[in-house]
Amino acid sequence: MSVWNQKLRQSMMAAGVSAALAFSGAAVAQQGGQSAPHGGQGGAPAQGQMPQMTDEQRQLMEEMRSVQQELQQTQAKLSEMEQQAYENNPALGEKREALQAKIAEKMSSGGYDAEKEFEQMKATMAKYQGGDQQPSESEVKAFRQQQQEFQRRQQQAFQDEEVQSMAQELRGDVEQVMKENNPQAKDLFAKMQRQAEEMQQLREKAMEMRQGG
Repeated sequence: MSVWNQKLRQSMMAAGVSAALAFSGAAVAQQGGQSAPHGGQGGAPAQGQMPQMTDEQRQLMEEMRSVQQELQQTQAKLSEMEQQAYENNPALGEKREALQAKIAEKMSSGGYDAEKEFEQMKATMAKYQGGDQQPSESEVKAFRQQQQEFQRRQQQAFQDEEVQSMAQELRGDVEQVMKENNPQAKDLFAKMQRQAEEMQQLREKAMEMRQGG
């Protein structure tokens, strides 16, 4: 039950429009860090596939876990600053709402209603959040299909030039406010970029090891 709730929450984090627009997440995604969460989850299966890892492979896995943890800590600090920026600047919130509305508009076509689908996924999460009930296999399958379609349309919407322009403007405004309000913000942004790049390099090295081994 707890595993289901955790996966459902992660799915909503991945599928949610507002979560996808978080500055820190967008910045890391641009640096190739978007696959980092999958790397964290993929560590266990990889070990299962390679029960006899070499010392070099084990050391690399530990290094990846360490960098991933540091990256998440940096993101968490930036997320707090970002939240404060929105709370102290209503104009930023209005811009974010306008961007979310535009994304939903771009996602909705052929009878598909992005906002309605998102609300349904939130309702599903709320239904099983307490852990008193377990979803049936058919419910799990239906939710995954719903999530995949939502994410597919969302990714397409993010490729739209109008959406990209609005998102870039919002990110710039939020970053500026964060740096004005928090002296540490500039250093944290640079740190996050370095960590994301390091994580990407480690993942590429791990891929080379698997292919070579």
